[in-house]
Amino acid sequence: MTKPLYFYNGTTFELVGPTTPQSPIAYQTSAPTAPATGDLWIDSDGDVDTYNRQLTRYYFVATAGQTSLSGVDANGLTLAYVAGSEAVYVNGALQVRGQDYTATNGTSITGLSALAVNDVVEVFAYTAFTVANTYTQSQIDALIGGTGSLSGAWTSYTPTITGASLGNGTLDAKYKQIGKTVFVRFKFTLGSTSSINGCTITKPITSVTPPSASAIAPCALRDTGVAAYIGIVAEADTTTFYIANLKVDTTYPTYPAITSTTPFTWGSGDEISFTCIYEAA
Repeated sequence: MTKPLYFYNGTTFELVGPTTPQSPIAYQTSAPTAPATGDLWIDSDGDVDTYNRQLTRYYFVATAGQTSLSGVDANGLTLAYVAGSEAVYVNGALQVRGQDYTATNGTSITGLSALAVNDVVEVFAYTAFTVANTYTQSQIDALIGGTGSLSGAWTSYTPTITGASLGNGTLDAKYKQIGKTVFVRFKFTLGSTSSINGCTITKPITSVTPPSASAIAPCALRDTGVAAYIGIVAEADTTTFYIANLKVDTTYPTYPAITSTTPFTWGSGDEISFTCIYEAA
């Protein structure tokens, strides 16, 4: 850990950057009162605590002849370190592990040269950063590429259709659920034995209770080879959609249910298709 370094330019102390230079220097909490030009001062204020709790700084003020440190420091922190992952400074000078001090038990520093009254000893204890609240590789793989993921394949389903007969027509219905959001894609192509007289379709996943007759998406009603009409997909309840015809021959558009003859007379090759989104229960 570095400290603010100040250089006296003849008028005032000028901050020259965070560093720890070699002695001799003034290592104290406030600027020297009678500096000479060129003097260096390191601000030793002990109010710095930790860096994301990966580094803890302990700050001790020595008594005369003291050669060891342990227990609670001047800031109320109890000394604790991992042996071999600590750094000890005396008045700003880095001490050499195993030569200037001994640190083996994780709770005390011994073997220091006899300290003078008010010498400042700082211990920087580096601790392993503990990673928490993370996803495993398999969870990430599932999130990115699984069935319920952003890039996973859609799931086919066979809805129950009421008011219409599939006959020899074809049905393509798929959905994808991501969390509470359900995406649905539906296409019903009539065959020669298919019929339409209303059309209610079951949802792949039960939804929250929708507002009454909630219109959630447009729907394509295709009279093949003639025209395409705009319909409405509405939620009948938590388990079913219904297909409505968008009617605009009144003052305000309405969406009554489709019939065998609205918005056109249905026949082979005609289609009902839509894509919609809703909230799962």
